[in-house]
Amino acid sequence: LLLAGPAAWLAWRELPWREWRADARTATGEQRRMLLADGTRLWLNTATAVDILYSAQQRLVWLRAGEILLDTGQDPAPAPRPFLVRTAHGSVRALGTRFMVRDEGEAIRVAVFEDAVEIRPTAASRRVLRAGQQARFDAGGVGPEQAADASLVSWEHGMLAAHNWRLAELVAELARYRRGFLRCDPGVAGLRVSGAFPLNDTDASLRLLAQTLPVRIRQVTPYWVTVAAR
Repeated sequence: LLLAGPAAWLAWRELPWREWRADARTATGEQRRMLLADGTRLWLNTATAVDILYSAQQRLVWLRAGEILLDTGQDPAPAPRPFLVRTAHGSVRALGTRFMVRDEGEAIRVAVFEDAVEIRPTAASRRVLRAGQQARFDAGGVGPEQAADASLVSWEHGMLAAHNWRLAELVAELARYRRGFLRCDPGVAGLRVSGAFPLNDTDASLRLLAQTLPVRIRQVTPYWVTVAAR
């Protein structure tokens, strides 16, 4: 019972039952590439689940959890069908596009790398986002646009690219790729970090931090790790 309880909790935390039943999913730390029926290329990041629903009226990818990158294909149907990504807070329509959609819980982040998308919040006006822009939205509306570049999806190649990030931000991002708890001590949270960190070996990424910053990796167990002051 002592072993089963924590194991069950970790499994629930990684992907609740609804995501387990999804058409495609990834485990923590895993990335997966798929080629859809219309030639669309779909990448799933860590702990991601999607349903893929193609019909005569539309092409729909339902993001249940996590983060995806899409390079949409040319629809082979005689009457072109819209390509939509459905989320908990609304949908995103591709306008011939390479783009990323990430479910952050309280909001959805969208970044566009080619062409444009139309963001459609559940209860607010639509907005077009163009290449080089990113924004977050929830059911009530779309936030301000910010710059976006390809480093946002460096995970596609198994790396995390950081450019003058706060250490707390980097540690929180690395935590998405490993089981258990990884936290940053508030005393070092504001340190600035730049570099490329491997996602398939987060322990190596943590060692790299310890070699380049005045921090140490405090490990109670492999599943309970803190980045703290040296």
